[in-house]
Amino acid sequence: MADSITLARPYAEAIFQMLPSPDAGNDWLEALQSLALWVSQDEARKFLANPERSDADKVAFLGSIPVAVDLQDWQRFVSLLIENDRWQVVAEIADLFEQSLHQVRGELDAVVRSSYPLLEEQRAVVTAALERRHPGKKVALREELDPSLLGGVIVQVGDEIIDASVRGQLTQLAQSLRI
Repeated sequence: MADSITLARPYAEAIFQMLPSPDAGNDWLEALQSLALWVSQDEARKFLANPERSDADKVAFLGSIPVAVDLQDWQRFVSLLIENDRWQVVAEIADLFEQSLHQVRGELDAVVRSSYPLLEEQRAVVTAALERRHPGKKVALREELDPSLLGGVIVQVGDEIIDASVRGQLTQLAQSLRI
């Protein structure tokens, strides 16, 4: 995983640096996420990994994804991915690009995992707690359902993980009791 992040970082940074403003990043983020979805499909992966397919065919295939960014820039980007055989790290490029957007906008990207969809009041409580913990940041909260959780939530902000799940609390109790 660290290797793919290392490979993806220059591409995400290059796209970010060519933006006229951070507000223009939404279209690129959407395009990158669409591309990541396409290349995650088995048929697309087989097509792109096939050495008998020409680079031009692969560029045409990925370039045909409907996007709302400058088509010339998009074609250059897709061509670089194919030429350098980096199409496999598109999801990481999209993630890194999104993190850069959040950072420059003063937003905090937080993922909340729970076994059930959060109510609006619960979202507000988690958001307020994170904003107190990270002053000056606006929290961008994303939810993921994780049926393996017994209850509670696990919040991830970058490398920081806050385990407020029932399992996490039981584990902490067992450790404090040395069970």
